[in-house]
Amino acid sequence: MVALGDGEGNTIGAVPMRKQYITDKGKAWGGITLSDEKMLDITRKLIRNTRWRGGMELEMIKTINNEYYMIEINPRIPAWVYLAVGAGQNIPEALLKLALGMDVTPFTKYQTGKMFIRYSYDLIGDIGNFEKISVLGEL
Repeated sequence: MVALGDGEGNTIGAVPMRKQYITDKGKAWGGITLSDEKMLDITRKLIRNTRWRGGMELEMIKTINNEYYMIEINPRIPAWVYLAVGAGQNIPEALLKLALGMDVTPFTKYQTGKMFIRYSYDLIGDIGNFEKISVLGEL
């Protein structure tokens, strides 16, 4: 779950995501937005009770008996935040507006079934050029 609180107990945005593919370190390599009112309720209560200001990533486990266990609360926007943007909640933009003291209207919906897949790309280059850019900051 990625979420944003305004510091006064209000949830500006929240998008639950299920990890579909994970790295050996448990990091999301792919995920999908889902509809989960219980997870959203837990998030809203946390933001309301802590008066959270800023972004957060909540990691939860849902058991087969529909019990929720909080694993981590990361006080930062996760790397996969662009999934929330793609689902209709531009949380990074809203965070910037909050930081600038601007009014922000809370998001009320998002699209489920949006997914992301992270990929890596190998860039081949000359070591001499890499040395120049590393030392001089330009080619």
